[in-house]
Amino acid sequence: MGDTISAPKVSIIVPCYNARGKIEKCLASLRQVDAAEGTFDVIFVDDCSSDGTFEYLQEEAAGQPHWRAHRLASNSGSPSRPRNVGTRLSEADFIFFLDCDDVIYPDTIRTHLQHAVSHKADIVRGYLIVDDGSREIARNTLADWKASLPETDRIALIIAKQSTTTPSLIRRSLLIDNDIMWPEDIRIGEDTLFLIDVLSHAAKVEYIDHPTFIYHKSASWTPSSTQRYGARELKNHLQVWEEAESRLATRSISFCKIRLQVGLQTVLKSLMWFNTGDIPDETYQELTAFLRKHWDTIRNYTYGARYREIVETIHKGDVEAIRSILKPRLVISGYDLKFARQVEPMLAQRFDIRFDEWTGHAAHDEKQSLAMRDWAEIVWCEWLLENAVWWSTHKRANQVLVTRMHRFELGRDFGHRAKIDAINCIFCVSVYYFEKLIETFGFDRQKVRLLPNPVDTSAFNPKFDEARLKNLAIIGTLPSRKGLLRALEILARLRETDPDFRLHVFGKQAAEVSWVAKDPVEGKYFEACTKYIADHGLQDAVIHHGHADIAKALYEHKIGFVLSVSDREAPESFHLAPAEGFAGGAQGVFLDWEGVEYIYPEKFIKKSVAEISDYILAQQAPDTFKANARLGREFIETNYSGEKFLDFVMSAAREFC
Repeated sequence: MGDTISAPKVSIIVPCYNARGKIEKCLASLRQVDAAEGTFDVIFVDDCSSDGTFEYLQEEAAGQPHWRAHRLASNSGSPSRPRNVGTRLSEADFIFFLDCDDVIYPDTIRTHLQHAVSHKADIVRGYLIVDDGSREIARNTLADWKASLPETDRIALIIAKQSTTTPSLIRRSLLIDNDIMWPEDIRIGEDTLFLIDVLSHAAKVEYIDHPTFIYHKSASWTPSSTQRYGARELKNHLQVWEEAESRLATRSISFCKIRLQVGLQTVLKSLMWFNTGDIPDETYQELTAFLRKHWDTIRNYTYGARYREIVETIHKGDVEAIRSILKPRLVISGYDLKFARQVEPMLAQRFDIRFDEWTGHAAHDEKQSLAMRDWAEIVWCEWLLENAVWWSTHKRANQVLVTRMHRFELGRDFGHRAKIDAINCIFCVSVYYFEKLIETFGFDRQKVRLLPNPVDTSAFNPKFDEARLKNLAIIGTLPSRKGLLRALEILARLRETDPDFRLHVFGKQAAEVSWVAKDPVEGKYFEACTKYIADHGLQDAVIHHGHADIAKALYEHKIGFVLSVSDREAPESFHLAPAEGFAGGAQGVFLDWEGVEYIYPEKFIKKSVAEISDYILAQQAPDTFKANARLGREFIETNYSGEKFLDFVMSAAREFC
């Protein structure tokens, strides 16, 4: 701890919790404060961090004579208690609250203090600068502020036109004498009640046309506490709104009339995009009751059609209709929507979904697509084909557009033709094709996201049966790059040791599709496969099943090993089949095709047909097989679960909403 100074004019109170990695800009700005020596001190109040924040602050404070760090005995769960403790620790005339991830301007303390002293103000507020990573934008400026404004009008203008951001210069005696504290019983909206209390008790309220601090707004794949919106947050907001209305009434101001329109829309947006799904019926009913109580005011809010529809639905009080209307509207557009149909039940948990199904790579009902455009908040182009080109030139400005790219598109020119600036992000299923996409089309790396295929393990039966030890499977053998001949070679090798081994082939055979016969290379390859079966006496060991429900078929046919033996030079984008094998109690076994090491565990990846055969033979002890099958299933559950997939899609949508 550094040496303290006596009777500073201003104490800057900085609450902190697990702030390593995000507090450095704040500290750098505090070192640059240019107020006169002895004018201010800095009090860091750590909320019992677990990442070494307090120890770090102690070290930093040791080099600054006017800094000190204090630690709470236990974690309080919000910045309110640290702010209250900091106020009690201070001996200054004024308090300035600053969040640990904000940046204070060098002249803020000096400028605000001079204004407070010269105007005998109890509170001085300025405006803020928002840094979104690409530009800085002024927010909370009050163009209508005049020296002649009465105090009530000053309070109303601040509440109506400024967000209730933390940083303000406040006379400490105002807080102490009126027992004004940050509410510790709520986790959201506490800044609103605190500011209203200060403004309501202040004899003189001042605004200064000065940028007070910089708020860094950056995207994060892990939602913060303010980005998770559930039952507690909604109940907190309802409490705050009622108390704000009541407290401002002492100044003849209606919170609902001057501010709630903004606050309610913010809450509705949070309910759409950050809903944790834990809000019970009775809490939605409380929201309905609040709207009905203040309906004479709320009915006149100037919302757009979407928010107007949400508000009216909440007012009616049908909880199921409320849950439905709050789901973001997602259109999935494209040709061959097999994958999208498979994940529809998963996505429907969070989204209201409609399909804009195309009849070909470049053929669609434009009238239908335009109607979808008018309805949707998010458009998902499945495949980077003409659908992505069309949507990139027809989307609304406020619409989120994403596309999901596969291996196929790399050989087409649609990626060059799409208006890339209109596409918010592009999903790739694997690291290898992530890099290939950027290399092929020159897309900005920041636009590309890794989104692996999901596997719903709950749909599979992983129960062990000794018959699994002898049954291999290859799921999908067309075109030739899928490696059927290699699978047959593995089978033949295994049968040299044990003739009980079988290969189950799922999907269409070459003879069932006309294009194979028309392609000399493909035709010759599958003729070689047929000849190999005959030459090695495998006719009874190769079992064709055609298309099947793989989740059921894996257990029905007691599959123990799902082979992934594609060409290295034309690798799979993800290869879902072995992942489903793991989910169904089998083991996925992989030839070392390019990029597989970024998708599946090294343990199951082999360099050659011989290595795969040896590995399968080494798994014939039931306990050995079960241990590795369990390891594979756990890997799928951890990395490719439906829940993880859904969270990732929601995170991408939130980033651009």
